[in-house]
Amino acid sequence: MRRRRAVNKGRESMNDLDIRLVRCFVAVANERSFTRAAERLRIAQPWLSVQIRRLEEQLGFQLFDRNRNRAVIVSPEAESFLPVAQDYLVAAERAAATARRIRDQAAVYLNLGAPDFSADMPTRTAIIDGFLARHPRYEIEIHNAWTLELLKRLGEGEIDMAFTVGPHVDPHSEALVLGRYGLGLLVPVERAGRAPQPLTLSAFAGEKVAIFRRNVNPAFHDSVAPILETAGISLTYLPESSLTAMLQFGQRTGVPVLIGEWQRDVPHMPDNFSVLALDEPSLSFNLNLVRRTGDRRPAVTALWNFAAQSLRVAA
Repeated sequence: MRRRRAVNKGRESMNDLDIRLVRCFVAVANERSFTRAAERLRIAQPWLSVQIRRLEEQLGFQLFDRNRNRAVIVSPEAESFLPVAQDYLVAAERAAATARRIRDQAAVYLNLGAPDFSADMPTRTAIIDGFLARHPRYEIEIHNAWTLELLKRLGEGEIDMAFTVGPHVDPHSEALVLGRYGLGLLVPVERAGRAPQPLTLSAFAGEKVAIFRRNVNPAFHDSVAPILETAGISLTYLPESSLTAMLQFGQRTGVPVLIGEWQRDVPHMPDNFSVLALDEPSLSFNLNLVRRTGDRRPAVTALWNFAAQSLRVAA
């Protein structure tokens, strides 16, 4: 009978039992062969032998020996350890499966960018509400900024997708046109009552109209400003472009403010102001849903596909 190989005891902590080493041991014990176990684990046999020796050092007893015919002999200690080791692997797999299930059921967050005024746009509201109703484990956080800043954040990965307005000219992203909205003029109600119908821009020739600054959305600005200037309107610029700031500017100056036509129906529009619809089809713009070109992450794809499907149903 061969002498059993000496194994150092207590070199490693038993509390740090490496599951990869245990998996190697169980494979050799079940196969009774280092060669077949290495094939089953898809590793090199010399590396497998090293792992078994590492586990023996950690456990403090010998696991295998070979007889004269080079057959693998499982030691009495290993025979006792084998059932527990098998249970250990099963428990580890159950733990991993449970963790995967919890991960898959956990909330998925989408960071979306949007201009603050778009919160009142019916199309945006319908898409977000419908998407969350269909995908209850998703959570959406909206980050407000103007289109140019949103595209910058999208490109830098700070947000996942964005609602933008106006022409889409960014070469690093792709846009889905969700709808087209008209522009109107915010004026005091007493002036609204005197306005001719249908209302055209010529009624404001020689006057000032306040619009947003070019730097917040150059493409959108350049699609609107020349139309106003051609009608003989002088442009002045808003210091801020939220609805509250527009109302304050109009109250303070009396200057008509270019505003989204849909905003005449918002509940927080004060009674002393009115939004006049303009009979100017060219004064309209796109609401877009934008993602980085080639971004096919599941959450991004889910919202993109839902929006596209909603457009097909509406059509």
